[in-house]
Amino acid sequence: MKLNFLGLPDHPQAKVALVPIPFESTTTWLKGTKEAPLEILKVSPNLEFFDEETALSAHQVIGFYTYPLEEYPLDVKLALEKIKSQTREVLKKDFFPIFIGGEHTITIGILSALKEKWAPLKVLHLDAHADFRKTYLESAINHATVMRYVYQEGIDFLSVGVRALSEEEYLEIQERGLSVIFAYELKKSFESFLKKIEDFLENGNIYLTLDMDVLDPGIAPGVGTPEPGGLSWYELMEILKRVAKARVVGMDLVETRPLPGNPFTEFLAAKIILKFTSYLAQAQYVSKT
Repeated sequence: MKLNFLGLPDHPQAKVALVPIPFESTTTWLKGTKEAPLEILKVSPNLEFFDEETALSAHQVIGFYTYPLEEYPLDVKLALEKIKSQTREVLKKDFFPIFIGGEHTITIGILSALKEKWAPLKVLHLDAHADFRKTYLESAINHATVMRYVYQEGIDFLSVGVRALSEEEYLEIQERGLSVIFAYELKKSFESFLKKIEDFLENGNIYLTLDMDVLDPGIAPGVGTPEPGGLSWYELMEILKRVAKARVVGMDLVETRPLPGNPFTEFLAAKIILKFTSYLAQAQYVSKT
C-alpha cells in the first residue's frame, strides 16, 4: 500500500525519503504503534505546506518520495533484518531518510545499516525513557534496550528529555559517565543544556531518533508510555533547528500510538516531519545556493 506524505505525488528530484515502518512486537503497555505510519500519512495532507518561520515550502525545495507500507515478520530478529535491508536500499539512492515507526526497536535495524555508510556515527536520542536496559521481560532486543545496542556498538550518543528509567539504568549511566540530559535539568536551564546539545552536534555524522513521548503528554497524548514533564513544542523546535544545521544523515520518529477519534498526535508527528524538513531545506540547501 502506498500513501504519500502531504498527499502529493513523489517529487522527481526528491532528496528526502519517507519510509513507513509499521512494526510492533515488543511493546509492553499501550499498544497500537504499528498503526502510526499509515495514520500519520493519512493526516499529513491537512497540514499547511508553507512554513512561515523559514518562509519556504519543503516539498518544493527538497522534495519528498514516500515508500510503500509493507508488512513485517512478527519475529523481531527477522523484522530487523528486513529493516536493515530496506535502509541499505534507501541509502543507495542517496536519499535523506526519515523512518516513521512503529515501535522504537526499529532504530536497531536502521542503525545497523547506517553505521556501514556513515562513520563516525553519533546518535541524538530524544525520549522520555533511557531505553538502556540490558534485558526487558527476558528479551535483549526490544523497545527498552535500544540505547543499550547503540552503546554496545560503540556509537557515541546523547539522550535528551529522559524522565523515566530503572534504578539499574540510572546507576550504570552515572558509573559510566554516559551523556544524558534529564528533563528536570533541561527545564531548569534550557539555554545552557541547548549549548551542550550544540557541542554534541559539532562533529561526526548525526542520526536523530525521536520518540514522541519526549514531548509532554499534554500536547502528545497518543504514545505508548506517556510521561509528564516533557518538552514543549518550541523547546523541541529549538533542538531540531540545531540538528538541521549539523551533518545529519537521517532520522526516525517512533512510538506514536493513534487514539481513536483523536488524531492530534499523528498530526503533530506529521507536523514535526514537515518542520524539520523545512529547517533542513533552509540550512542545507537554501543557505548554500
